[in-house]
Amino acid sequence: MKPRQTFGAVVAAVLLLFTAACGNDDGPTVSAPSATPTSSAPSASPTSDPGPVASASTAQPTTPSSSSTSARPTPPSQPYKVGQCLGPKPGYTQTSCSQPHTYEVFSVRNDSRDSGDLVKRAAWKTATCNQDGAGFFGSQSFLLSRLDAIPLPDAAISKPDAEIVCVAYEFRESLSGLVTNTGSLKNKLKGDGFYSYNVCTKGRPSTSDDVEVVSCKEPHSAEATGAKLNGKPGDTFPGSDKVQSQAVKFCLPLGQKFLGGKRSDIIASQNSGGSAPWSRGLMVTGCFVEVTNGTVKKSLRGIGNKPLDSYR
Repeated sequence: MKPRQTFGAVVAAVLLLFTAACGNDDGPTVSAPSATPTSSAPSASPTSDPGPVASASTAQPTTPSSSSTSARPTPPSQPYKVGQCLGPKPGYTQTSCSQPHTYEVFSVRNDSRDSGDLVKRAAWKTATCNQDGAGFFGSQSFLLSRLDAIPLPDAAISKPDAEIVCVAYEFRESLSGLVTNTGSLKNKLKGDGFYSYNVCTKGRPSTSDDVEVVSCKEPHSAEATGAKLNGKPGDTFPGSDKVQSQAVKFCLPLGQKFLGGKRSDIIASQNSGGSAPWSRGLMVTGCFVEVTNGTVKKSLRGIGNKPLDSYR
């Protein structure tokens, strides 16, 4: 998952009663475990490529580095096209999507915006791939799932100042590395698809400033219920008050629907990015449900009025 995903101040919604937890402009940091494969990783077509670290996006992974001086990819002799699939980094070898692959090209744009400014260009590319990724996966909630979208690094593109190439990929259920797929990730999150790919957090997003993303099969305090983009590429930050007010309205009903009822021992919460992550292209609100005490070992979806002890 994403190594250090940053969000703004947190507002926790306890049933219909809201309590606020203050944070600085960068906000609480959601960190993820290493994506390096381990011996405990699931055997479902793992890849040796640790890949970009994805999330929870709640937001966005770091673009694969283009500054490495070793094993730099060779830009393709033929332009990238939507529907192509690629092998692991650093080569990103083009292959048929019916064959094992790590990345899938879902958006190619002739776009030179901010090409003279590396920082602004990176933010524009991130925001663009997030927006296009929501359409590709069938839901903006991919930002808090094991599916992710990123721009390819400049070194892998023949005209990096004039082109944006967005690729999709999937993390293993254990979050320790990427899946080698045969087939497409398109529309995987449509309908209830998100619930097969959502992630959990070790700590509570409403009370911790450093929340680690974990598999929902591990002990966890919170589970993602959805996510949304708070703006389009190039939009001006509307202010924290507006973002958080909209986030509460968006996340509370998601949490209640996810749980299947109102409870006092499980709350709905949200993480929303402030102006700092916004300037990096991360215009994200992430929604969660979290237990008020201890941890659970399985999904809280549909718990209704069942005793929480049976989930611990």
